[in-house]
Amino acid sequence: MFFLLNAFIAVSLLRSLGSTTEPVPWLSLWGEVADFTFLCSDWRLKPHVSIPALQEFTVCFHLNLETWDSSPWTAFMYCHPYGRHVELGLGGQMGSLVVWLFGVQWTTPQMDLLLSQWYSFCLTWSHTKDRPTLYVNGDAVVLTADRDANTSCFVSPSSCNLSANGSLTLGIGHGLVNGNIQIIPFTVLFGKMSLFRMWAKERSEQELASLSCTEGDLVKWEEDYWDTRLCTPFPDPTLQCKWSFYDVTLMFVILRLDKNETELHTARDVAHQWLREKLPVGMYLHSVSVFDVTRPTTEEVVKASHGDSAVIRPELRGAAVPYNWGLPNMNRFHCLVHVNVEPSWNVAAVQFELHKDLRIPYRALGRLLLLADANSIHTTPTENFTDATVSPEDVSTPSPDSTTNTPTTNATTGSSSSTPPASTAGPGNISELYFEVKMNVSITGAPDPEQILFTWLNSSLPDDSMMVLDFQMNPRLQRQRSKLQSNLPTSDGGSEYRKVFVYGDSRESCVFQVQVLQLLSEPQETEEQIRGLLLTPYNDGSVSLVAEDILISRILKFRCTAETHQSLKGLFTWPDTSGGRNATQTCPRDPTHYATRHCKLHLSTHWMAPDVEDCPPVVETISDLEHVEVTADNALNVVEVIGSLLGNHSNLNYDELATILNKLEDVVNVSMVTPNLGQALVNVISDVLESDSDLMPFTNTILNMTEAVGDKMVGYKGSFTLIAPALAISVVDVVPGQFSSLTFGVSSDQAGTKPEIFINTHPFNGTVAFISLPSALQYSFPQRDPDQNPPRVQFQFYGIPLLFNSGEIGKTLNTFVVSACVTNASSPIKDLAEDVKVILHHLVPNTLSKDVQCVYWNFNKNDGHGGWDDHGCRKYNTSSEYTTCLCDHLTHFGVLLDVSRTELDPANEQILTIITYAGCGVSSLFLGITILTYIAFEKLRRDYPSQILINLSLALLGLNLVFLLNSWLTSWALDGLCVAVASMLHYFLLASFTWMGLEAVNMYFALVKVFNVYVPSYILKFCALGWGLPLVTCILVLIVDREAYGRHLYTDTQSTLEPPGNADNFCWIQDDVTFYVTVVAYAALVFLFNTGVFAVVLVQIRRMRVNSPAGSQSGLMHDLKAVSSLTLLLGLTWTVGFFTWGPARVVLLYLFAGLNTLQGLFIFLFHCLMKENVRKQWRIHLCFGRFKLEEFSEWSNSASVGVQAKPKIKPPQVSVPSVRSVKSSSTDSTSASSDSSQRDSSCKRPNLGLFVNSPALPGAQSSFSGSGALPPYRGTRNHLLDQQEQR
Repeated sequence: MFFLLNAFIAVSLLRSLGSTTEPVPWLSLWGEVADFTFLCSDWRLKPHVSIPALQEFTVCFHLNLETWDSSPWTAFMYCHPYGRHVELGLGGQMGSLVVWLFGVQWTTPQMDLLLSQWYSFCLTWSHTKDRPTLYVNGDAVVLTADRDANTSCFVSPSSCNLSANGSLTLGIGHGLVNGNIQIIPFTVLFGKMSLFRMWAKERSEQELASLSCTEGDLVKWEEDYWDTRLCTPFPDPTLQCKWSFYDVTLMFVILRLDKNETELHTARDVAHQWLREKLPVGMYLHSVSVFDVTRPTTEEVVKASHGDSAVIRPELRGAAVPYNWGLPNMNRFHCLVHVNVEPSWNVAAVQFELHKDLRIPYRALGRLLLLADANSIHTTPTENFTDATVSPEDVSTPSPDSTTNTPTTNATTGSSSSTPPASTAGPGNISELYFEVKMNVSITGAPDPEQILFTWLNSSLPDDSMMVLDFQMNPRLQRQRSKLQSNLPTSDGGSEYRKVFVYGDSRESCVFQVQVLQLLSEPQETEEQIRGLLLTPYNDGSVSLVAEDILISRILKFRCTAETHQSLKGLFTWPDTSGGRNATQTCPRDPTHYATRHCKLHLSTHWMAPDVEDCPPVVETISDLEHVEVTADNALNVVEVIGSLLGNHSNLNYDELATILNKLEDVVNVSMVTPNLGQALVNVISDVLESDSDLMPFTNTILNMTEAVGDKMVGYKGSFTLIAPALAISVVDVVPGQFSSLTFGVSSDQAGTKPEIFINTHPFNGTVAFISLPSALQYSFPQRDPDQNPPRVQFQFYGIPLLFNSGEIGKTLNTFVVSACVTNASSPIKDLAEDVKVILHHLVPNTLSKDVQCVYWNFNKNDGHGGWDDHGCRKYNTSSEYTTCLCDHLTHFGVLLDVSRTELDPANEQILTIITYAGCGVSSLFLGITILTYIAFEKLRRDYPSQILINLSLALLGLNLVFLLNSWLTSWALDGLCVAVASMLHYFLLASFTWMGLEAVNMYFALVKVFNVYVPSYILKFCALGWGLPLVTCILVLIVDREAYGRHLYTDTQSTLEPPGNADNFCWIQDDVTFYVTVVAYAALVFLFNTGVFAVVLVQIRRMRVNSPAGSQSGLMHDLKAVSSLTLLLGLTWTVGFFTWGPARVVLLYLFAGLNTLQGLFIFLFHCLMKENVRKQWRIHLCFGRFKLEEFSEWSNSASVGVQAKPKIKPPQVSVPSVRSVKSSSTDSTSASSDSSQRDSSCKRPNLGLFVNSPALPGAQSSFSGSGALPPYRGTRNHLLDQQEQR
């Protein structure tokens, strides 16, 4: 809770900083340049920065010229405050450099400066010299005065000084008119300038060379010194300036909730610990000075390096301290830090890194929160470190008008606390002696034991020779007990009493490291010295402390060795780093950002995980891996990068798979596979196997790579196992003379995560794969020298059978795959005297006793892509759950299941599935419309053909609906529901076949067997056959073998270690015998009869066409429509399924699916949409307005059509009835039939143009309309033959 509250207050504090002070996040211009090449004329020194009168000075800057010709240009110009002449400046013209000093122009000889290249210029002068000195890249250049210098102050140099309070511009020449800057035309600098600085002393040539990267004391390269106008500075990484000594000034607060004040020495200790932890590798803490902030406003004053005058930080001049920083539980401090960087860094990089690291809140002692004001962090490269401790509040500031060579400052010691700088000036003075200390401490009277312990440690160990690092509290051994003292009277002597809590005893445990700064004795003596200091009891009257159980261990490894690290953010090379320090590297993709990595000081000092959050990614896609070079050092990191990329890809294409596998092969080839690297490889390969990708082209590659991982494993003893969800590898070292047998077992955890591996354990319930190697295998072990590694047996388990998709027609892999091999075997291990025993668990129980086959993976089959082969393997026994195989060689083993009814490649099967579901949906819709039409309009269902059509449509509609709902109902995983669904699907399929057969029977009676046949209850008997026969068949199947119905096994199902039931998604007949007898044979009989009837009907139609009178024959299209309608109605398209084998199988499957799933649509088209009488009924009953049709008179006469007495023997002239039914589904048919019954001539066959002469048929139902006569047989299926006559 304390930490959360501190975090909340810290966030509030940061927000208040942004709202109460003007943010100054970055003042330094180091690393940035002024570009005067585009729409930019000049920079000007801000008015608040004044240059005093100087008798000596040094000006340095860097220049990058874009042109070097005869045109004049000006780099900088400083003018007299009254505009009399140019006091100081540098420019160029006519190929020479020009220097202006005190109104005199000095020119260099002709120079050849290269364009677009940085040059360093330094201009110095002293009143003791009669001329200025110019240095270009450290070399002095000869200067010649253009006019007689005797007329100037150079006659008496001691009388000359640089005028104060002048105007300074960069990039152009100028003059002063009435105190205003007036630009001189045609003097612009076409180039870039950077690091313009000015000092109030003349630097020698040696100083210019050695102190080239220090900041100026009069004019600095900081944003607050310059009015950049329209010329915004921009970074230029090509300009580098490396330096080692830096002054860091900042202000920080220490937040605490116990309302106690933070003592100055505690603040110094906390700041010291904070800086030690935050400074990156290569930065050494020289000294830390901490000062109290006692006023509500602050002017942070820093002492100029090497005794120069102290100046007020311009960016903090007059800035108010935020009111939030005055809370009672918050103490404010100034801090001055001297940092030594070895080896030297670029100044801009140091400033950026320190600003980034020091602004992060720091939690100390578990109770204190240190928060630095980011706006106050200011890093300055300085000449060297002064030994004086200077308080910012007591520094004397000289007047701007005064001229001092060596200003003095008043050092204070009473209000500051600092670390001694003598022993920490640089890495060379720091010893390499570290200890780790663990101890228990008994504390009495401490409200905050952690703070007390930390303060006591820093005070007990001498600061000048020892430093406490990484102090950590262990979990408390004994909870703190608070004692309630007796009641005490109040101060006013009243009767009220107050209760006082006195903190009791607590026992704490801690661990920390000690760095010995100065090695004054032997390590053992130093250790005893530390022990003696810690054993000294501490008691200040209110708090007592006693250390116990002190364990001191010398840290022998106190550095993290250099290493490379490959990540998504790029390749980082981390240098040797001392323990407890941070290493910093620029981001590969963005050098302006940095990554850090902490070296954890410990008995086993090691690298922590790198912090690369600020770096943009370099490897963003799998294709980016092509540019990653794999080495032995970064092999593990490359695998981790691949694993990260796979997390964003559920499906990999061919190129992505090839890239990943190539990189993994490189990793295995260039490195020794340690357990960590091996586990990372197995995890990535498992991810590849679990992805929804086509792995078939890469099966051999994956198997060889997995085997290579096991072959190259090092760093284990005896045996080792690598496990991932879809893959497991076990390696076992064996002794040839002691080898008897070896077993490998795998069990599923039923959770789909990782399998469990068992070596030399007999199989048990839950074992999904088991392999037993015989003792005869030892004769195949490779020969080895005594100093070589023992033979190694490797086992592999693959939990993704889809990897082994060899395209076996009619067979599917129904087990996981297990393999065994011997590393470095001189030849393939085969023809063993004893068989290898393999037991594999079926993914789907083989309850129907289908044929199984023991196989192994042959790498040479299928043109080198690999495939299953049974050579040398045989089935020993099998059950519904397991199959045991015996093989005489070692390789990858599996069990194939014969599922020849369902084999098809996944792409075509998916397309066919879409066609089937879409067709069934469309057919269901139009079958429903057809059924409603015929049921709703009584005149359409009067005859037998229409009634048969309704029953067929109902059967097909039930078949389509059950099929569409099958997968959804199966997903409930209820066995009873699955059996019900499968039996219903079977029933409606048989019912559909049966009604198609009854259509043929009715047609046979109408067109072929036209003699007098009386069939009582004609439609009732048809219904008994059409619906009863399929019902009896399904009931018999359930009685004989209920297990015949169940979930269907697909060959393209992805099997994992999850229960295989999850892969079944369709309920249907599982027993082959049941399928072939009740479906295939049943359909074959029906369609054989239908085909015969269809042929007879075609012959009959041909005869009718020949005998029809001229002019009455219909066109070819009418005949084609009649034949098509007949074919679809009789279900002859289903016969295509009997020919779906061989080369044309796929084409025929598409034809089969398209025709039969759309059968309902075709019925609607031929028997509703194309029937004129149906359309008339729609218009009569469903349309309005001009589309509505009045009912025709012939409908009223149709009821009595064809009614006649029983035929007499040999009448003089026989009336020939129509082949149409009395209750025809066609209005035209009915009319024709009525007319023919009243005529003594041959009847007209509508639409086909044929005349049929045949005797009348006896009626097929009871007496009609009370008459004793039987109606004639209700004629042919006109709606089947599409015989209506278009009018």
